[in-house]
Amino acid sequence: MRVPYTWLLEYLKTEIPAEELAEVLTMGGLEVEEVEEWTSADGEATDQVLLTSVTSNRGDLLSMVGVARHAAALLDCEFEMPDYHIPAIENPNRADADLTQGDSRITIEDHEGCPRYSALRLVGVEVRESPQWMRHRLEAAGVRPINNVVDATNYVLWELGQPLHAFDHKLLVDGHIIVRRAEPGEKLVTIDGVTRELTRDDLVIADPKGPVALAGVMGGTDTEMRDRTKNVLLESAHFNPTMIRRTAQRLGLSTEASYRFERHVDPNLTLPGMARAAKLIEQMAGGDVAGPAMDVRREEFAPRSIEMRPARTNYVLGTELPTDEQVELLERIEFEVKREKLEQPEGLEQAWLRPVPESAQAAERLTVRVPTSRPDIEREIDLIEEIAIIHGYNNIPTTLPVNTSGAGTRTRLQKLEQRASEVMRAAGLCENISYSMMGSRDLDFLCIPEDARERETLCLRDPAAENQELMRTTLLPGLLSAAQRNVHQRVEDVALFEIGRVFIDRGELQLPAEEKRLSAITLGSARTSTWNLPDQYEKMDFFWLKGVIEQLLERLHIKDASFERAEHPSMHPGRTARIIVDGEAVGYIGEAAPDVQKTYDLPEPAVLVEIDFDTLLDHAHLLAQYEPQPRMPAAIRDVALVVNDDEKHTAARLVNVAEQHGGEFLQEVRVFDVYTDAERLGENRKSVAMRLTFRHPERTLRDEEVDEAVNRITNQLRRKLGAEVRTW
Repeated sequence: MRVPYTWLLEYLKTEIPAEELAEVLTMGGLEVEEVEEWTSADGEATDQVLLTSVTSNRGDLLSMVGVARHAAALLDCEFEMPDYHIPAIENPNRADADLTQGDSRITIEDHEGCPRYSALRLVGVEVRESPQWMRHRLEAAGVRPINNVVDATNYVLWELGQPLHAFDHKLLVDGHIIVRRAEPGEKLVTIDGVTRELTRDDLVIADPKGPVALAGVMGGTDTEMRDRTKNVLLESAHFNPTMIRRTAQRLGLSTEASYRFERHVDPNLTLPGMARAAKLIEQMAGGDVAGPAMDVRREEFAPRSIEMRPARTNYVLGTELPTDEQVELLERIEFEVKREKLEQPEGLEQAWLRPVPESAQAAERLTVRVPTSRPDIEREIDLIEEIAIIHGYNNIPTTLPVNTSGAGTRTRLQKLEQRASEVMRAAGLCENISYSMMGSRDLDFLCIPEDARERETLCLRDPAAENQELMRTTLLPGLLSAAQRNVHQRVEDVALFEIGRVFIDRGELQLPAEEKRLSAITLGSARTSTWNLPDQYEKMDFFWLKGVIEQLLERLHIKDASFERAEHPSMHPGRTARIIVDGEAVGYIGEAAPDVQKTYDLPEPAVLVEIDFDTLLDHAHLLAQYEPQPRMPAAIRDVALVVNDDEKHTAARLVNVAEQHGGEFLQEVRVFDVYTDAERLGENRKSVAMRLTFRHPERTLRDEEVDEAVNRITNQLRRKLGAEVRTW
């Protein structure tokens, strides 16, 4: 916003130079980007203009009065409001929704979009050029002078922050103003000469014939001021910030009025703003005010009351400000403060006083009435921030926080996540970070069925980019896209993992389920150099990545884990396994399905992993359980079994049977070889070699005991699975 310095000094009773004032305002939260030297177009006036940058929650600083009030509080000097009192606003005619006064009528059909609409009629005005002082003021503020009536409304917009609009009363059908939603397909020619097509989301000011203005954005040509205009209807309203912003963005039409309405305009400013404009119009264009003001609204806009603890202020800021000084600082910015003394014992037991140190000040409480111009002040901490700003950040001593309990540490889950990340990186995988958004086509690329949980998605209203209209429900699209980009850049060996959240829709009125996943993708070789090695030497295939997951489970101290054959829509049928931990499924590992491989244009089989990380960590432990080192030697036997090569005779089933019948001294069963040879073993037959480890905690096992256990295992494998012991 452009703030002419000499104009500002009309309300701010101080002689501070513009450069010093800019520094004070910047330190007080209103950044002054530059102090510009300005000269009028006719060369008759010069000034200094402060170029301010206003945050989105401080609409009260988008006016000369607002800046002056803030500066006066920072400088602790006098502040003077402009004179806007006229008899017409002292006792306005009021109504809830429909008000008729003489040949004027106001009807509000959409109270959500327009909670308040005030109007005032002036008769006998003479539209002409504004006086030089007015033109110079507006030019310095960056506003083009038009005529005395329109310039008066723009002056008030800049001075008080209340957008106004002046209608030619004669051009309003029946003098009837209707505030409503636009009908689909309605059109309006705005004062910039552009025809705007409206939608149901737009709020319009209309007469019985049709729209005459875009509420809070721009007026229409049909009712604008003309040289022959004699009767003026001044509009001063309060509009819904969200609706104004939506209309301005859709039409690409940002005006000074919409910029302020989007950031909230004080609803109690409609009558003062209208009165100030009426006085200026009478001064520059003559005419008279016809009758009292018209004020249509359903509710009273009362100030918000917030309870505040002076002791809490000092606790947060690290200051020792007396209560009297805190009250004075708040009253500088026109907050009304009521003090209350509490009984010491009762007050200190109140929960709202904790964790404030016990002191005399802890038995005091303030009730602060916040003006309706400050909707950003909602809680006690907001009041504390205002005290810090007005007191001055430079005046707050540098202190260490009190009552600190020590340095912060990671939680159990954070430590486990860090450990998991370290394991994956140590295995040679690089960490990938992808967007939390995805597109519906990503799920199609992954062959996810329509009834799958991954289809329970949250749709974004305003996507940041094309094909990012959904919150992700799986990490695989990000990893596959990253692998695809690498391959297209001739990076043949890819090993990536990601730990991140997915978002599952849980229906209306409920927040989404935010679940953490661990996913990975590998393709190519694990070796940095494969010179003089076979082509298939240590490829990052299914078993390589399975080994990484086994290392992860071991480092998380998860013992009861297994892999069983399963199906996943994004993974190859027959080359996919479900990861089981303590009897609970936590994820899948498998080669990418052929369609997925083809869609992402990957040259060789990629292996995918997706794990429910939250569930996995439920079974994890930070510390390993102590187990004493064995004192007795182990007895080891290797057994090779020939079985059918089908789903009923998996290595996992062989191991399971061996563990069930190996006896109490069987310590471990490990598969170390799978061999197939149609000529020697027969069609659809395979040999599975297992190493059986036996150990007694107190003595050395005898050969007879071990042989008996091995025979028992092989007999059960022969009986249950038809296994044959291979002796060659």
